[in-house]
Amino acid sequence: MTNADIFSKIDKLVDGWCERRALKPLRFILRSYPLCSGLTDEWGELLDSLKDIKGLAGTELTAEEKTATIELVNAVEDIVYRRTG
Repeated sequence: MTNADIFSKIDKLVDGWCERRALKPLRFILRSYPLCSGLTDEWGELLDSLKDIKGLAGTELTAEEKTATIELVNAVEDIVYRRTG
């Protein structure tokens, strides 16, 4: 997944959460997104936010959002830990 794909998927999630007023996932994602510099530390913060959404806001997510969040966690882990597929 490219950076553009990641950002597009996050943007779609944020739009859905805003429409539904799903405040818990918004609270977690907005502390680290959007990225300002794109350095590894920021990607790590984004990863932490996505993991918090998955673990602590999961009850507010639709099935599609849960799947997208898991995909994003995996993609951002690949970036943070420099794994290539």
